[in-house]
Parts: sequence; structure tokens; C-alpha cells
Amino acid sequence: MATGKWDKEWNDKIEELGLKGSAKIQRGDPFRGVLKSGSTSKGTDAERVRAPRSDRFGATDDEWDICLEMKEMRKSGRTYGQIAHYLNNRGIKTKAGKPWNYFTARFVTLRTVQMLLAEDERFRQYTSTRA
Repeated sequence: MATGKWDKEWNDKIEELGLKGSAKIQRGDPFRGVLKSGSTSKGTDAERVRAPRSDRFGATDDEWDICLEMKEMRKSGRTYGQIAHYLNNRGIKTKAGKPWNYFTARFVTLRTVQMLLAEDERFRQYTSTRA
């Protein structure tokens, strides 16, 4: 999904929802710009050296469930601002205890996608060595 390729079905869904201007996802990929390696902004395939931090949102099981929900909301066409508004209405605070905004919702959602891609890659490598 996070390849940056245009997808007609996704583009049709965006038009159906009526997203316009900066809220509109260009060329159909809601996670455009997500790097598979998570290592640099240049998109290299270098492995991540630093271990996941426990002080980030998503470290606990409850927070991770919220992260997955945020990813699904984004996949279904919601903007990061709408996701932040939804979390604030539910009374969910960021790890710093502050209300959500566009930038924090975007950061956490994209990091969730990166982590899922990394897990998927590790699983594929593990199963290929076991075969």
C-alpha cells in the first residue's frame, strides 16, 4: 500500500467523499512518503539501529490499538485533522498529555505504518529462512 503508486479505486473513494484542496490525497495513496526502512528522509534501505522507544505513543497495548485505529481511519479517507478531532472528542490525549492536532496525528499514523511494514518484512525474512 505504501508504494506511492496511483490507485483508481482509492482515488474514486476520495472523490466520493468530496475531499478537496490540501485535504485531498494526491494520486490515491494515503500513506505517500512513508519510508519502508524508517531510517532516513532520503528513503535509503538502511536498517534502523535505534530500538523502539517506550516513551512514544503506541508503546502500550491500548495505545497500539489506537494507532491501528488511526491507520484504518486514514485508509478509509479521513484527514489527519479529522483523526485528531475524533481522538480529542473521545478524550484521548497524546503521550505528553496534550490534545491531538494535525501534526501529531500524522506523525503517529505514519510511524504506525512504518512499524507494520517493518514487522511484515521481518516476518517474510523469518519464514524464508525456515523453508
